[in-house]
Amino acid sequence: MMRLLGLLIVRIGLLAAVNQATAQAIVFKATVDRKVALADKWRFRAGDSIEWASPIYKDQHWIAVAPSVDLDENPQLWQAKRGWFRQTFRLRRLTHQDLMLTIRQFGRSEVFLDGQRLAILKPVHYDSGGSQRVVALLPIRIADTNQHTLAVRYAFRPDLLIGTVIDKDPFRLDIDPWDQAGLKLLDQEQIAAGLSGLLVGVFGLLSLLHWLFYRANPAQAVHRVLSATMLAFTLTFLTDYAEHYIGTLTLDSLRGALSQLGINAAFALLLLAVYTYLDRRPGWVFWSLVVVQMGSAGYAVVVARLPDNLVWVPFVGVLIDYIRVSWLAKRHVPDPDARLPWNSLRVTLLALVAVVPMAILMSLLVRQFKLGAGQDWVIIPVLMLFLLALFSIPIGLSLSLVRDYARTYRTLQDKLCQVDQLSTQALIQEQEKQLLLTRQNDELERQVTERTAELTHSLTTLRTTQQQLIQKEKMASLGELTAGIAHEIQNPLNFVNNFSEVSDELVDELQAQQHRLVPDRALETELLDDLKQNLQKITQHGKRASAIVKGMLEHSRSSQGNREWVDINVLAKEYFQIAYQGQRAKDKDFTAELTTNFGAALPRLEVIPQEIGRVLLNLYTNAFYAVRQKQKTAVTDYTPRITLETCLMDGHTQIRVGDNGTGMAESVKAKIFQPFFTTKPTGEGTGLGLSLSYDIVTQGHGGLLLVESQVGNGSKFIIELPNASMSIS
Repeated sequence: MMRLLGLLIVRIGLLAAVNQATAQAIVFKATVDRKVALADKWRFRAGDSIEWASPIYKDQHWIAVAPSVDLDENPQLWQAKRGWFRQTFRLRRLTHQDLMLTIRQFGRSEVFLDGQRLAILKPVHYDSGGSQRVVALLPIRIADTNQHTLAVRYAFRPDLLIGTVIDKDPFRLDIDPWDQAGLKLLDQEQIAAGLSGLLVGVFGLLSLLHWLFYRANPAQAVHRVLSATMLAFTLTFLTDYAEHYIGTLTLDSLRGALSQLGINAAFALLLLAVYTYLDRRPGWVFWSLVVVQMGSAGYAVVVARLPDNLVWVPFVGVLIDYIRVSWLAKRHVPDPDARLPWNSLRVTLLALVAVVPMAILMSLLVRQFKLGAGQDWVIIPVLMLFLLALFSIPIGLSLSLVRDYARTYRTLQDKLCQVDQLSTQALIQEQEKQLLLTRQNDELERQVTERTAELTHSLTTLRTTQQQLIQKEKMASLGELTAGIAHEIQNPLNFVNNFSEVSDELVDELQAQQHRLVPDRALETELLDDLKQNLQKITQHGKRASAIVKGMLEHSRSSQGNREWVDINVLAKEYFQIAYQGQRAKDKDFTAELTTNFGAALPRLEVIPQEIGRVLLNLYTNAFYAVRQKQKTAVTDYTPRITLETCLMDGHTQIRVGDNGTGMAESVKAKIFQPFFTTKPTGEGTGLGLSLSYDIVTQGHGGLLLVESQVGNGSKFIIELPNASMSIS
């Protein structure tokens, strides 16, 4: 397809130089006395016979086919793999006798002029599977204007095919003056290479630019589609350009398949691009055209070439739908940028209309000024117009997006000017504000100085008050501890006092017996035994009081903050009893059900006993307070219950203190460890007990202090201490 487009471009461009042959007097005349180019109307016959080189051989029954027709489009040659081409010609006048045959062929050939073999043209590695391309210049001399016969014995090597598309013609043969043949060949190759390079470069650059635009702004999906479209065109032109350098049918069939797929994909993507640009959803028309497009490509690649009268159908369908969508956008979309695809179509039409008069004008210039070889620049305007018509549609979409960016840039520039104006106004206002702020800052500095002095005084007072409250909390804890210990000591002291009074009475009674004339020895013995028992009881309860005092002294010694290895069960139980006795000392009517469940084989922990004791005492006291408050408001069958449990949990020792008291709401639970937060009435609590307990457990011993509570169902505090020894943080 693209090869046909390229040939069309070259042929239209060469209209301007059609009379160069006349200027050089190399004009051929056929047997019917009609001017023809040497590339037209050859006679061909498949097979091989040396007699066919003779000028007297009659070839009227041969078929008329040019050697520039592709191999697969000449069925007889394609099947036989060899054949002969013949043409007769004569020179109108002799201006040059020394001529040059320029031959560009695929395969091998023998060239005969009037029955005489001029040359055998064969690639070096023709028989070993190498390239079959040959370019040769053959000098000839024609010294008359008689009729001459040019015969070419041609054959090609049938290579393995990958696809069905073959773009290889047998050969091209030109006759030129010997001093101009090389220059003409070079000009033609330069034009072909330059045109192909231009197309590959332009579309490759557009593909890269659209991809960069898409990466910069992924929201505009049209850039991604256009990048793929331009890349498909680039690969198509690149494969077509490679046709001039491919020397085997295998590679050419692969190139032809890629070219067919590329050009059909490019047109399908081009249609998708205009749909995307105009923000239209592809419907059944679009998908039908895509199916036809890719189906025709697949048929051409796998089955056979499409007939010449059907090749253009998919492409024309795409262009018609392109025109339809662009026209709908022009009529129904108020945005003027939506008309840009339609404008690109108008450019295409105008360029096509201008091609014909431009070609005629170039032809007149050639005739008038007798421009010859080396003046191929005259075809440039025609080529440019044709390229403009051919590629204004895909490039028009790119220009539309460029215009969008330009409009956005102008909008941003206008807004930037507005921002500059606003900035100038803001600067003036800022200067005015600075003057006002300077005055206000002076006033604020004076006020800040006064407020700072007041805050400093308030902070000093607050710290003093905080220290007093902390000391009060400590004294409250000490009071709880002292009350409990005093109650514990009071019991043995009561026994000592009671037995002392009884013993005193027994001594008085014993003395009375001694003053009798006849003492009762049995009664004296009984009194002495009772007195001895009383003394033993006094000794026993005295030792008990001594043990309590000794334990108190031990706690006093531990108050220095030294760590000791303790049995946590013993420590929890001891402070549990002290707290209960302290509560009983404050409230004689208070009774509660105490439940303990000490875990077996708990490890000894390295803690500060006095600090942990303070935490436990605080939790016990809070539990007693909670059940006492509920007892005051509860029904008569309510029984206060305090539970104490110890256990092992995931490598930690837990102490759980629970009650069935009033419980706490979630809002209270969230704040109970905050300093100075308390739910007790004013004067009954400082709000520091749980805060200090939390710091002792978490910071002093690396543990956790947790709480579980429900309103009306009681609370449970959990102390979790690590089993390994911890250093004071």
